[in-house]
Amino acid sequence: MVLVPLIDTLQEEREGDIPSFVASDTLASLLILYTYILNMGQISSSLGLEPAAACSSSSPFTNLPADVLLLISDHLDTPSALSLSLTSRGAHAFLLHALLRTRTVSPQDKHDLLLLLERDPANSSLFYCPPCRALHSFSRAPGHGSGLALPSKCPATQDRFSPVGNTAWDMTYARARLALNAHLYGAARGIPLSALCAEHTCVRDAVSVHCTTAARVLDDELFLHRRYTLTVRAADVARFRRSTGPRDFRLCEHTSFFANSSPHRQYVPELHRRPWTGGDGLVPCENAPGSCGVCLMDYDVSITPSADASSWAVVIRAYHQLGDCRTPDDWKWARFTESSAPQSVGFPDRPNRRGSYYYPGMVRRTWLDDDFAQQDRPMASEETAVSTRLPAWCWRYVLTPLLAMGYGKVILKD
Repeated sequence: MVLVPLIDTLQEEREGDIPSFVASDTLASLLILYTYILNMGQISSSLGLEPAAACSSSSPFTNLPADVLLLISDHLDTPSALSLSLTSRGAHAFLLHALLRTRTVSPQDKHDLLLLLERDPANSSLFYCPPCRALHSFSRAPGHGSGLALPSKCPATQDRFSPVGNTAWDMTYARARLALNAHLYGAARGIPLSALCAEHTCVRDAVSVHCTTAARVLDDELFLHRRYTLTVRAADVARFRRSTGPRDFRLCEHTSFFANSSPHRQYVPELHRRPWTGGDGLVPCENAPGSCGVCLMDYDVSITPSADASSWAVVIRAYHQLGDCRTPDDWKWARFTESSAPQSVGFPDRPNRRGSYYYPGMVRRTWLDDDFAQQDRPMASEETAVSTRLPAWCWRYVLTPLLAMGYGKVILKD
């Protein structure tokens, strides 16, 4: 039997992710699972991409008879079968023709196939762009402004938000998706969260704003924390309050620092308050909370005078929840960038925060709760750690659920 030498090779250990084309718990699916681990990088080789360094030039999978490959393909859905046809040039030669002869490939099938290729371990320089319905390349060069090689008219580069209209602070959909890809599929298939963390100073007429950004993934969703630090001279407060119009400072697309003529904008009330004694000065406050009613953005404001009362220090901390970034149509992301024009005041016909269970302050609380959790989280000790030679996917998807049910206690290491 051709299966005997193939199964014998399964004893060889090989780290890898769970294959994307596992369809059922049949013998065929098990064969695909293990042969995929033994043949990572075959997809990229057949597409003319640079193969992974660990790939072998030959393997038992490429020697399977055509009828066995067809039998395996019969157990798979169309996107997974197409993915299987790309694992080797030999399989592609006859398997793809057989699939196209017996199945209809729908647009959804093509979409799902591209998602499979995005997750493939060897395709570490590609990601799926939903607006283009295509795979784009990227690099992991350090720095906020580098790393993407997108077509000039790619919608993913226009779907973005910047607090002051400055590209140095841009948060684009493509960058957010890649950060989540690194979290979901492994560091090699995306960019690190540090690539989202810009630090920049923007100078306007009466004030300069220094902004820092921190990023986290909590419950498989992207969160941003932006800190705006301003120093305003007492003599320039009135001039500072007139910084409205197209060049507004803003915390999100719906919340500007100051009130303006746009009916779609809220503002930060603490920056408008005047002392009861009169004058144009600011009013001190500490961690005064606020929230956007449209997107998932919470903030707090602290205003303190200098020792000689010659200036004011203003610190605004904004917290954004952007969702899982799997599609730009997800309302959590769509309300963050508002890449399409609003239809009416208050956006009643579009999904937004007012129609959700995200109460004011919930995003800020989630971020701060994680701060406390990180402080209280114990460090793993060497005495309690257990090393394993099992594949990482086996620990992650098989043993971890068993441990959660009470079958022992162990610290897992990938």
